[in-house]
Amino acid sequence: MVTVISRFRVRNGLEQEVRAAFLDRPRLVEKTAGFCGLEVLTDAADPAIFLLVTRWTDEASFRLWHRSEAHHLSHGLMPKGLKLDSSFTVLTVGNRIEPPAGFQNLADAIEGRTLAMSQWLMQSDAVFALLLAPDGTIRARNRAADRVFPPGLQIWDSLVCSDADHLRRRLADSGSQSGDAMLLNLSPGEESPITLEIQLIRCEGCVLLVGTQESHHDSQVQNEIHRLTNDLTVMMREAAQKNRELKAANETIERLAGTDALTGLANRRALAEAFAREMDRAERLRENLCVIVADLDHFKTVNDQYGHSTGDQVLMRAAKVFAQGSRPYDLAARYGGEEFLLLLPGIALKSAMDVAERIRKEMEVLEIRECPTQITVSLGVASWIPGETPADLVARADAALYNAKRAGRNRVEAALGVPA
Repeated sequence: MVTVISRFRVRNGLEQEVRAAFLDRPRLVEKTAGFCGLEVLTDAADPAIFLLVTRWTDEASFRLWHRSEAHHLSHGLMPKGLKLDSSFTVLTVGNRIEPPAGFQNLADAIEGRTLAMSQWLMQSDAVFALLLAPDGTIRARNRAADRVFPPGLQIWDSLVCSDADHLRRRLADSGSQSGDAMLLNLSPGEESPITLEIQLIRCEGCVLLVGTQESHHDSQVQNEIHRLTNDLTVMMREAAQKNRELKAANETIERLAGTDALTGLANRRALAEAFAREMDRAERLRENLCVIVADLDHFKTVNDQYGHSTGDQVLMRAAKVFAQGSRPYDLAARYGGEEFLLLLPGIALKSAMDVAERIRKEMEVLEIRECPTQITVSLGVASWIPGETPADLVARADAALYNAKRAGRNRVEAALGVPA
């Protein structure tokens, strides 16, 4: 599963029209091969910021759609006069939203809607600014900083020892408040020390140092510094809030990426992760691990007689039986079309057979209004043999399942090769 997140800002008050346009997009993309779903998320703190989230079976499917005529047609759904802030647009292909790899310039330390202010800061002659890593490495600087801190030198090279130690402690203290003022003294060779009045603004993963070369300035410049510092402090708080919301959205996306959309059970991706985890645990602790593979009997007949909508209802009701028949630490997954799998850690084969039989009986009496035909299920059970791969274990359970089919269906069979 590949998730594509487009993050952007609408600049001219067309938020509602843009949202409606994006929600119309599934009409164009829903028949595209590999498309799994679309969501439009709005930033709670700023409705002009959108996250357009689409999910694909693989990256190739997304790339093919992106080059298609239908994708170009989708741009026609956008309201006329729409302007996107290009400096704020991010496209991520992968299974999670990744943080930026690093700041390219000082503007990146400030949220996209403060672009004008960050450009002013980059070009300012009155206020110097350095973007510092927690260890004091200078990541970026503005024009005014070149006059105070010579290019090619570390910040420590210019400070008196006591001030250098003080600044190191402040940078290392992630709990210190943004905007606190402090004085630094430069030691430019044989000349008298120069006093700097600075303030530290905490950004994500770094610190923005802004200041002036002397402790007394005309009121206009001083007011500008205070305004900038106050605005940046507020923006950093807002950025922290947005990061929390983005983290929550990321967790939601991650959860959805491991969930079957129809049944709500785990999908093949989540199952593979659970298999690796539980097999490692079983091997370390020498515990049992069992798997149940189940297939609904004559499901094709249900689809043919009553339609796929009824078939979907049957799958959803069957999924509830499997989910309710498992312990909190078991994993119920949709393995294929009408095939389900139950991963049972720390359980012996006999107990796993009992679980399978209980599921079989519950399915046998299941009543579905849309489907008057009785629904039954055949199940195969296998116990893990140390050294087996997940594919080996599932293959033995699958073979037991087909033995149950050949023996008349609506029954449970154990796999061959199970240790005594």
